[in-house]
Amino acid sequence: MIWINLGIVVLTIIGLAIYGVGLYKKKISKDVVTVKQLMERFSIRQQTLQTGIDHTTSRIDQIKGNIDHVVAEGKRVEQGGRQLFAEGQRLKTEVERTAGIKPF
Repeated sequence: MIWINLGIVVLTIIGLAIYGVGLYKKKISKDVVTVKQLMERFSIRQQTLQTGIDHTTSRIDQIKGNIDHVVAEGKRVEQGGRQLFAEGQRLKTEVERTAGIKPF
């Protein structure tokens, strides 16, 4: 007799557990669907942001390369200007000597 009562109690507990799991899954399934939708939206936004970041990074690298090129050209022009100035001074001295303004 005790075994029958114990069996009924165990089966009742198992039945309640299965019923609880069923209810929990129904509630959870809606939450899981919502979480999946939110994760999909988040991944789309993340991809959009990453595309923007990649584009901005490439533009920054391109601008940095342009700046480096301009700096190099500026140094080359500065060096050319110094050479031109030195040649101008030499030519001025030569002209003055040739014209007789300045003695050799």
